[in-house]
Amino acid sequence: MPARAVLFDLDGTLIDSHDLIVASFQHACREVLARDMTDEEAQVRWGQPLAVRFAAVAPDRVPALVSAYVEYYNRHEISMASVFPGVPDMLDALTARACVIAVVTSKRGRAATQAIQVLGLAPWIATAVGAEDASRPKPAPDPVRVALHRLDVPATSSLMVGDAPFDIQAARAADVRSIAALWGARNPRALLACDPDYVAQTPGDVAPIAQSA
Repeated sequence: MPARAVLFDLDGTLIDSHDLIVASFQHACREVLARDMTDEEAQVRWGQPLAVRFAAVAPDRVPALVSAYVEYYNRHEISMASVFPGVPDMLDALTARACVIAVVTSKRGRAATQAIQVLGLAPWIATAVGAEDASRPKPAPDPVRVALHRLDVPATSSLMVGDAPFDIQAARAADVRSIAALWGARNPRALLACDPDYVAQTPGDVAPIAQSA
């Protein structure tokens, strides 16, 4: 049976925001801690909620770090983030196949909604599940289950698309089939090692998978 719902991670899957996230993290650490972070250091606990990432750096300064990060991110989002090529066509194709579409992200809900609106994705997205919408973040199944509940679609009729191991692990924990989004993966080997159900080299591969899954 074709999939009735397709859930997407946001950063690294629908939008290319890697450089913006790294720059925002580095800015926050300079501003609050007077500490310069390398690109590698700024990717600590990549894919986890922002507060968790900053807690690994300075657990007693998390609120100030988050505030500085958000200020920089919002100021530079339009110039430094973009939708991956092929994503609008992919979303059009899924909508034409009567799939409902959701975002499941470790980003804060307000930031996710802002990104979806600013980057022009809002017409396709039925709901967005952010970091505060579930009791546990990915790789726990909770955010995926929240999205399925909102969409009123069973796990067996759904797919989860993501560029990181946490996305694949969360899908499996929620009994949802997964698609590895290689076009945005920073570590394709680690992503494939999670044994996703399907692999998409480009956004154009997703709709055919959803049709035949």
